[in-house]
Amino acid sequence: MIIPGILISIVTFPGVAVHELAHQICCRICRMPVYEVKYFQVKNPCGYVLHEVTSNPWKNLMTSLGPFFVNTILGMLITLPAYANVFDYNYVGGTLGFYVTISSWLLYWLGVSILMHAFPSTGDAKALVKSVLKNKEVGLLAKIVTAPFIGLIYLGAFGSMIWLDLVYGICMSMVLPKILGSLLF
Repeated sequence: MIIPGILISIVTFPGVAVHELAHQICCRICRMPVYEVKYFQVKNPCGYVLHEVTSNPWKNLMTSLGPFFVNTILGMLITLPAYANVFDYNYVGGTLGFYVTISSWLLYWLGVSILMHAFPSTGDAKALVKSVLKNKEVGLLAKIVTAPFIGLIYLGAFGSMIWLDLVYGICMSMVLPKILGSLLF
């Protein structure tokens, strides 16, 4: 069963908003003026950041990959407190148990929604191709470093057709609890 991307984006809208916020933050860090931001809309693209074009390949790479790092870290941190209740490791009974369970599932949905939108978009890959690979003023080292990331972005986009983004979100939600569990117990 194929579910249109717009429906997935509506259900996981917090991830779209954080993805665009990550682009905007990276633009600010790189001192690239931002002209317009749409954190979420119910059309394609579901969000975007229009910013100044730069010839600096490292700024372009950072701006394109920013959502991967921001969404991954934030999503993992948000799912952390919900992990035990969602996976029945820490059952809380009684009257309070119902509210803890509901809030845990809401936190988990929020975190996984953010994690699902960690992959840069094909628009990000196209921008990197244009600004780095096809730019004659960019040095060979920047092209060599950037090219594999472009390939991974396209691979992630292809993988999202077979739910790789959901698999990534769920798997990454388990990483931090597993690391902390192995360190503490």
